[in-house]
Parts: sequence; structure tokens; C-alpha cells
Amino acid sequence: MNKIQKRNFLLYVIGRMVSLVGSGIQMVAMPLFILDLTGSGTKMGLFAMISMIPALIIAPFAGVLGDRYNRKNIMVSMDYVRGIIILFLAYMTYIGKINLIVLFITQVLISILDSFFGAATSAMLPDLVSKSDLMKANSVTESISSASMIMGPVLGGVIYGLFGMQWVFILNGISFILSAFSEMFIKYRKTSTLTAEINAKIIFNDLKESMSYIFNNYVLKNLILMAIFLNLLFNPMFAVLFPYTFREVIGFSPQQYGLLEMMWTLGILVGNILLAVFFSKRESKKLFRNGIYGMVFLNLLIAVVLIPRFLSKFNSIWSIFLVVGALLMLMGITNAFINTPISVYFQRIIPNENRSKIFSALGVIFQAATPLGMLVIGMIVDRVEVHWIFLAISLLIILDVIVFSKKIEQMDFTPSLETK
Repeated sequence: MNKIQKRNFLLYVIGRMVSLVGSGIQMVAMPLFILDLTGSGTKMGLFAMISMIPALIIAPFAGVLGDRYNRKNIMVSMDYVRGIIILFLAYMTYIGKINLIVLFITQVLISILDSFFGAATSAMLPDLVSKSDLMKANSVTESISSASMIMGPVLGGVIYGLFGMQWVFILNGISFILSAFSEMFIKYRKTSTLTAEINAKIIFNDLKESMSYIFNNYVLKNLILMAIFLNLLFNPMFAVLFPYTFREVIGFSPQQYGLLEMMWTLGILVGNILLAVFFSKRESKKLFRNGIYGMVFLNLLIAVVLIPRFLSKFNSIWSIFLVVGALLMLMGITNAFINTPISVYFQRIIPNENRSKIFSALGVIFQAATPLGMLVIGMIVDRVEVHWIFLAISLLIILDVIVFSKKIEQMDFTPSLETK
């Protein structure tokens, strides 16, 4: 990287770090807050679903805008607006007017803003560094993000447990505003030659081109087919089943649950450090394959640990925490070996002028089934013992990977190693 690239990349990373600390605080506290308000897994699942659906609907349009407007300006604007909305939630909590309806409405707004922010920032990183530095830049970005999300969940559990939801909202709102301020100093100019003109025909044609590009690429097509089913199970497990199980069933305190969330992100941090230092030149397909097999196996081990017969062997909640936390950390390492090579592959093969819209389309397709999974698992946890749900999810995930194992071997990630 040259001097300007280093400066821009540093500001980009600092902005992400600050906002992710705040998001990590709220990410842990919000499901605990909803559980304390309602005691209902169904309502927690409904909230998680509402958090995703608007983003999925808006994402393709956000991608079209991200290719036609200045990505830095979109990023900064979205951070400021999200910060203001979350500070509004802090005020509503302070005056005692916070309720599920207010949370649902504001979450819809934040979800929409997240789409515009995500489409711009995911496509912006390759404009800030050279192609030869992308793997290292992604590993550093993910490592910094993971470090932020390590601090966030720990602070979230502590702050929620000691000071309540008002201070969670205050700190998250301030983090978004500080992030926007940092990002304002990035020296960036619009690199896409597409015009800013937007109409229904342009949006439709761009979406059509994105889908055609994705499904004509063998690797993208098979990654999507595998990921749709995996995300139907994995994402709801972490967003709904984990907080319900460890807070309501096992009885973790907010602080303990925050520490448990930290172990996952600590694993992702370690995994990305390993990628940046030792594996940045390794074949992406091998990294991906080992990551996916390892994560599936570790997920099954967590399900086995939660079977009552095994759970009764532990003599304290802290012993449960140590075992599950260690497994989650290892899962986080394998997750880094999956996501970072995929991100680099996408960034290197997708042309700049189409990057935002195709990234957005990929995000929508990858996550399309997740809201349904969140609602269904939320309803099930109120009716079925959680260890059976964990086992069923683990076995279904193993089945999905077995079905796609041959296609994984046939995937060609070599374009992700090109530097031209």
C-alpha cells in the first residue's frame, strides 16, 4: 500500500472498529432485554426476523445506488442517521416509553439503513487498496472487527446487567456518530463511471444482470445453494436459540452470556490473524473446505454437550461456560477460514462498476431463508426442549454439507489468487 492507501484504510478500519464496539454491546443486550420483557422465544424470534426482512428487501436497490453514487458519502450518512435513531431509543428508555412496538419500528428503519451502508462499504474496500493487498486487508479488517466485537459483547453483558438498556443505547448511538466522523476524512472519489440516474427500468436491468452474473458462475451458484440452507439453520441458532438456551434454560447472567458471545468473536479474530500471518498465500479452496468441515463438527459437539445426560455431569455454570466457550472459539476460527477467502474471491472477480449491486444481490440470496428460520426456531423453543433443537439443526447441517461435499471439491477458487 502507498501512503494514501494506508491512511484511507486506517480511517476505514477505525470507523468500523468504533461502530462495531457499540453494535456488539447492543447485539448482546437486545435479546436479553426482550427476554426480560417478555420471557418469550417466539417474540425474540419475531424481532430477529423483523431485523432482517427490510434489509433483504432493500438490499438490491441499495446495491444499485452504491454503484452510482459516492460510496463514502453513503457510508458516512448512514452512520450518522443510525446514531441519531439509537440515541432516540435511549431517550425513550429514559422517559419509560420503550416497548416492543417502538423497538420493532426503529429496528425496521435501522435494518433499511444497514442495507445502504453494507452495500457501499463492502464494495468500497477494493477501491482503497490494491488487488495484491486484498487478502491481507480483509484479514486485518476482519481481525479488527473481531477485536471490536470481543469488547462489545463483554461490555454489553456488563453494562446491561449493571446499568440497564438506556446506557446500551447511549453508547451504541455515540459509536455510530464517532464512526461517521472518522470516515469523513477518508480521501475517496467515485470510481464507477455509471451515471447517477435512477429509474425503475435501470433498477430492474441491474438486478437482472446481477442474477445472471451470479448464476453463470459455478462457484457462486453452488456457494449460494449450500449457504441458503446453512443460513436457514446457523443464523437463527445464534440469534435466537443461543440466548434463549443459555439465559432462560441454563441460567447464565448477562455478564456470562456476554463473555460467551465474546468467545465466538475471539475465535474469528484468531482465525483472521492466522490467515493474515500464515495462510494469506494458501489455496482458498483448501481453506474454505477445512473451515466448513471443522465448523460442522464443532457445532455437533456443542449439541452433544447440551444433552441433559451430559449436561448433568457439569458441577457449575462456569464449567459449562468453559467447555461451550472453548468450542465456540474453535468454531470462530473455522468461520474465518470460510468467510475471508470467499470475500476475497468476490472482491477480485466482480468488476468495480457492478460490485455494489452484485454484493447486495449475493447478500439477499445468502440470507433469504434466515428470517423464516428465526421465526420458526423462536416458536419451537417455547414448545420443545432445546437440546433436541440443537441436535436436529446439527444433523441437518451435516446432511447439507454431505450433499454439497462433491461440489466443494469441484469449486475453482483460483481467480481469487490473481493479482492482475
